[in-house]
Amino acid sequence: MYWHACQKHQEQRHYEDWNDSWQRIGAQGLPGDLTWEEFMAAHSGRRQNIANTRPLELMTRSGGSLLLPRAYAELLDRWEQVTEDLVVQARTCSRCRAQGPRWGAWRTPSPLGYVTLCPPCSGATFQRYTGHLRGVLYESARTRSTRADGYLCRLCSEARAAAWDHCHDHGHVRGPLCGSCNTYEGKSLPPSFLTNQEGAALHLLECRGCLERRTLPARYHAALARMHVEATERHIIRSRRCKHMPWIEHVELAHGAYRFELSCWWHKATWTKDVTVAETAGLVREFVDQALAGEQAGAAVPAPRRPASDTTVQALRPPRT
Repeated sequence: MYWHACQKHQEQRHYEDWNDSWQRIGAQGLPGDLTWEEFMAAHSGRRQNIANTRPLELMTRSGGSLLLPRAYAELLDRWEQVTEDLVVQARTCSRCRAQGPRWGAWRTPSPLGYVTLCPPCSGATFQRYTGHLRGVLYESARTRSTRADGYLCRLCSEARAAAWDHCHDHGHVRGPLCGSCNTYEGKSLPPSFLTNQEGAALHLLECRGCLERRTLPARYHAALARMHVEATERHIIRSRRCKHMPWIEHVELAHGAYRFELSCWWHKATWTKDVTVAETAGLVREFVDQALAGEQAGAAVPAPRRPASDTTVQALRPPRT
C-alpha cells in the first residue's frame, strides 16, 4: 500500500515538490491519497499472500473501515506470535542470555549447528587473529594445518571465523573471516565493501603483495575510479555545474581507460568520462596511502577524495530538452 501511495504521490507532482505526505494515513484510511479501488485494481491477478493465504480476497469495506473475518485475524495473530518466539530464541545469546539484534547477526556456526553468541562471549570463546600468517600463501601447508574456526572474524569481530580469506591476485592470506564477511568481500559490489565495511581497506592490505605494491586487487580499481567519477563529475546546464550526482549506467575497460557512461535524470543529459589506467593506479595508491596513514594515526580511513590534479569537466553533448 505504501509503495503504491508513493508512486501516486510522485506521478502527480514535480520531483521538487515530493515530500513524505504519502506516508500519512489519508481520508480513505490508506496511505496518502491512495484509494481502495486504485489499490485493488493494481493488485488484480496477483498472487500475493500472508502465511500462505490471500488477505485481499477476504477483506470487505464498511464505511471507512476494512474488515477481516475473525478466524483469519486469529490465525494471523498465532502466526505472528510463533514467528516472534522463534526470533527471540535465535537472538538470545546461548551463554549470557543477552538479547541481540533482531535479524540474527549473532548467529555463528559450530560443529553442532548454528548457535547465538554475543560479541563479548564470542571474544571470550575464540582467539583474535594477530597476523601470524601474514605473507603466507593460501595454498601452503602451514595454512592448511591451521583451522580458521578457532579464531574470531577479523572484520566484524563478533562471530566465529569460518574460512581463511586470501587475495586472489597475489595468493597471500589476509585473515580469518566468518561466512557472512567472507561472502560480502567476495561477492558484494566493490564500492559497497570499501565504503560500508569498517576496516575494509586495511583488511585487503593484509595481503603482502598488495601492501608492498601499494595497490588493491584488480576488481577494486574500477570501483575506485567509479567512486572518483561520482564524486567529481557533473554536467553543465545553463553555464552552471549541476548539483546532482550522475547515474553511471555502464563501465568498460577499453584502449587503456575505464569508460563510464553517465546520465543526469533531472536534466536528461548523457555523456561519457574516461579514466585512464594510469590515473586509476594513482587513485588506488592515494587511497592505500590514506588507509595506512589513518591506521598509524588511529583514525578512520577516509573515503576517496578528489586529487589536486583532477581536470575540469569534459566537454559535453548538449542536454536533450
